[in-house]
Parts: sequence; C-alpha cells; structure tokens
Amino acid sequence: MIKGINHVGIAVKSIDETLAFLSKVAGATELIRRSFPDLGQTSCIISIGNSRYELMEPFGKGGVIHNFLNTKGEGFHHISLDSDDLDRDCALFEENGVKFVMKAKGIAFTSPKTSGGILYEITSGFET
Repeated sequence: MIKGINHVGIAVKSIDETLAFLSKVAGATELIRRSFPDLGQTSCIISIGNSRYELMEPFGKGGVIHNFLNTKGEGFHHISLDSDDLDRDCALFEENGVKFVMKAKGIAFTSPKTSGGILYEITSGFET
C-alpha cells in the first residue's frame, strides 16, 4: 500500500544556490547529500517544515538530470511515493495500465506517458 509522499524531486542547476535561496525564504535545511556517479547527478534531500524535497544537480555531460535541464529547464521532476510492499504496488500500477521505465531493489520509476504525465518514484525501504 502507498503510505504517502516521501518527497518531491526538483531538477536544479546548482544545489548550493537553490538551497541557499530556500533556506533564506522558507527555512530549508539539508538532511542528506549523495552523489550517484552512474546517474551523473548529485542529490540533496532537504526539509521545509514537514515536507521533503530532493534537489538534483547534474555533473558531467549526459545523465537524466542533465538531459532534463537541457530540454525542460529547472523545476518539478518527480513525486516519490512510500510503499510498504513495492512488488504489490508496482503490480497494482501495472494492472491500471502504468508501465515502468526502471525497477531496482527498493525503487521503481513509472513512465510519465502512462501515468498521467507525472514521473512517480515508488520506494520501499530506500532512502534517497
């Protein structure tokens, strides 16, 4: 069962600049920052009040976030949903016509073409 929203993903050119701005205007605080060399990106989970956001910055050429920024610019990228049973929830999405662009241990991404134009990240025991 989907338990709720884990975070909202935002593609940015600079995590540091975006975090500095959000800290000043909304009291954002950094929770965790990690690099994903295989994806060509750095991700930073921040909190604003009771909400969490993932700021994603590309490094190098290529990668999903690099390509996203080149075609769409900075902004909304995905909604991450918490699942208590990833396999069951993925099956339920698929039963309702949703296809997945990636599934791995503890995480899956829907195809926006089949999920109402929104990229959903479904997580189970996975901390971004």
